[in-house]
Amino acid sequence: MAKLEEAVRRLDEVELKPPPPILEIGRRLRLIYESAMVENYVWLSRSELRKLPFAYWVEGYSSLEQTDPQLIQRYWDTLLPEALISSPRRAKRWLAPLFFVYCEKFDSQNTEFIRFSSRLLLALQQADGLFAQKLRQLQVDHLFFIPSDVALRLARLVFTNHNQKIESILHELLLWPGILSSGLGLSIFRSGLMLPSEQLRESQTVLRLMEWSLRLSAPVVKTDLRVMYADALLRPWSGRKPADSLKNSLIDYFLKEYGDPRFPGNRHYQWSGVSPQSLGVLLNWLTGDTLRAFMKLLQRTADEIWHYRQKFWMAYYEKGLIDEAWIALGEYAAWEASKLKLDEKGMGSGYLKGGATSNQSVLLLKMGGLVFTEWSHNGSLRAYRDGSADAPKLYQNSYQGVDLRRPTSLDFHDGMNMRPELIHAHSVKGSWQRKARDFIRRETGAYLSDVEIL
Repeated sequence: MAKLEEAVRRLDEVELKPPPPILEIGRRLRLIYESAMVENYVWLSRSELRKLPFAYWVEGYSSLEQTDPQLIQRYWDTLLPEALISSPRRAKRWLAPLFFVYCEKFDSQNTEFIRFSSRLLLALQQADGLFAQKLRQLQVDHLFFIPSDVALRLARLVFTNHNQKIESILHELLLWPGILSSGLGLSIFRSGLMLPSEQLRESQTVLRLMEWSLRLSAPVVKTDLRVMYADALLRPWSGRKPADSLKNSLIDYFLKEYGDPRFPGNRHYQWSGVSPQSLGVLLNWLTGDTLRAFMKLLQRTADEIWHYRQKFWMAYYEKGLIDEAWIALGEYAAWEASKLKLDEKGMGSGYLKGGATSNQSVLLLKMGGLVFTEWSHNGSLRAYRDGSADAPKLYQNSYQGVDLRRPTSLDFHDGMNMRPELIHAHSVKGSWQRKARDFIRRETGAYLSDVEIL
């Protein structure tokens, strides 16, 4: 029993509950200190002195160093040292506010905060008890009280140590769940977003960063980390392929939190400032999903040559030559898409009305300065210069079939045919595929072999 009691005592000396309402206490203390200043703070209670760190930086007030320099000097030179050597229990009660404020108000660029951390570290060397010992160990293991170093060290520990859950790591560091949105928590998160690209391509690292972002007090898209976060999770994949599970997780996250970048409103606001490389990565993934969805619909709506179209266009996608894609769906095709839940898998689409059958679809593609319209069910392939008056715009909610067919296509036949668009004739022999391939080569310089497209 004695051993059990000793174990409980030792645990109590080290364990730390989440902090009290620091802002509320700090504001109350500032009013108290203002009144007590005229009498040289002589009537302040021990509790009001012990909780002084909570009043150090309070929104709406100048720092305590500036307003109450005499009280600050007395606290660090006399009150705190006396408390830290009196007993382990009392040392913990005086160190806890300092530790809480260090974490909550962490700011490695603020000279007052750096001075605060230096004084705290010096005080730890004088303190008695297991709690003080634990804080000293945090300093030894992680340089915890060196503001310039600690955030990166903890980011590596939290985000690249895949053998321990985040909660377990935080517990070992005496940190509480709410720390994620504190000054220290945000600095750890920011440092995590600055890890090397090879680490930001590790699935577990990415998932941990996503987990952290979802537990912040405000959505990351509404914070000053919005651009940095999107760039950190997307740009490392430029020219590379993640596992499907990770890619789908990232697509789902960004479409939900940032909105679909294919729509101008989202691109103007949530995606504003995000690098073109990062946007290109996400658009490329969405393009792939849209292409695959189009092929599924062709199969389900009985397009006889769907697998030839799939082979052809996916070959260009896999080579990284298709920039963007969008689908316009007829009524029956839209119904099939809803059954397959293709919108939940990254496919974007509009409705196809007027001048088209209900089972028809049109795939709109951007590639090498061209816009293609690939019609299903015996429809012809057409091409236009991107940005020209004839080129249809991607990402519209609805399209009129007659409007899509009205503009004259670029010539796929090099002047050898009365109609410039390309009919999907003789798929088995590769007739239309070779003509389309040769047209793309003439216009963009990109070339694929027969083996790749047939």
